[in-house]
Amino acid sequence: MYLELSYSIASGASYPDSPPDKIVPIERTASGDGANTTLVHHFLHNGTHVDAPFHFDPRGAVIDALPIEAFIFESPLFLQVPKAPGEAVTREDLTEHDIAGADAVLLRTGFDALRDRDRAAYRVLYPGFTVEAARFLRELPRLRAIAIDFLSVDGYVSGHRCGFAAHHALLDAGASGRPPLLLIEDVNLAPLASRKLRRLFALPIRFQGTEAAPVCVLAEVEG
Repeated sequence: MYLELSYSIASGASYPDSPPDKIVPIERTASGDGANTTLVHHFLHNGTHVDAPFHFDPRGAVIDALPIEAFIFESPLFLQVPKAPGEAVTREDLTEHDIAGADAVLLRTGFDALRDRDRAAYRVLYPGFTVEAARFLRELPRLRAIAIDFLSVDGYVSGHRCGFAAHHALLDAGASGRPPLLLIEDVNLAPLASRKLRRLFALPIRFQGTEAAPVCVLAEVEG
């Protein structure tokens, strides 16, 4: 059985101060046109998306340079780590779990519940990771990606204050002897709460030479 974990792309913006997406009808049969066609203006960090290393590392790989195998995970692990608004994910939150064998960690804080109910809180008060938590994840021997139910691995305020330290710890080639991780942000992880996760697919729409991409996140679950 498969579950789609990506949100639909809609008009508007997710992250504060990001350019808003626009979905513009060009032709409509209801207006007498021969077909329905649409123009989409999309900022790559709105909605469910994946960050490639180039997002923060000028020497890092762009999204279309990564092999498709990089987006397929045979040993994903789903974790529930509840967090209050503004409360960061810490190293201690992660070391409580056996995650050494995972090639992808899907971390649900419960913040997804605010996405529609309280957009202001969802956009500004999301958890983020401490830099110690990010460094811990980067050093895990099999880990290749993390997926989160909030907007960014750096908290909105802490990220701006600390120069987006979690992003750099996870993406920069010089931050570790381990390869950079893929960062899959703003993912709908709620459907996994009562499921046993088997495999994960995070398939990007590749725009040439870019640092990120919209991504279709698909979970294979038992039953």
